[in-house]
Amino acid sequence: MARRPDHKHGIKRGRIREWPDGVGTPAEVAARISYVGSAQHKTYDSPAGPPAFKADKAKCDRYRREDWPLLRGALRDAILAGSLGEFRGQFPSRAWAWINDVLHEARLTNPATGEYHGFPINDPRQYPEPPERLEAAPRVQIPVV
Repeated sequence: MARRPDHKHGIKRGRIREWPDGVGTPAEVAARISYVGSAQHKTYDSPAGPPAFKADKAKCDRYRREDWPLLRGALRDAILAGSLGEFRGQFPSRAWAWINDVLHEARLTNPATGEYHGFPINDPRQYPEPPERLEAAPRVQIPVV
C-alpha cells in the first residue's frame, strides 16, 4: 500500500508588511509593475493565453480583454495603499485588493520584471494578517462577463 504524502496543499496565509527602505517610493514601484495574469486560474481564453485551469487553483471571474488594464490599476492601487507583503528584490511578493467585493491576491510572477498574476481568496481564513490592515486595501469594481 502506498504511503500518504506528508505535504499538504493550501494557500500560505500572507502578512501585510511595512514599506521597506531602498526600493523607491510606492509611486515609483507601482509605475514599474505589470499584470500578466495566469491561464491556470482561467476557464476562458484571455490575455494570459488559452485556458489551462487546474482544479486546485482559484477560479477567476471572466473579464473582457479591454478591462484587463483595470486589473493592473487595482494592483497599482494596492501598492500605493501599502496593502502588500514582503518584498522580493524591488517588488512586493504579494498585494491585496478588493475586486467586486471579493478579496484578491496578486502574486509576483517575475521578480526581475515586476510581472504579477492574481486570484480571488474565497475563504476569509486565508486573508492576510493582520485583518485590520485590509481596511486600507483598495476597492474597485470591474465588469464581469
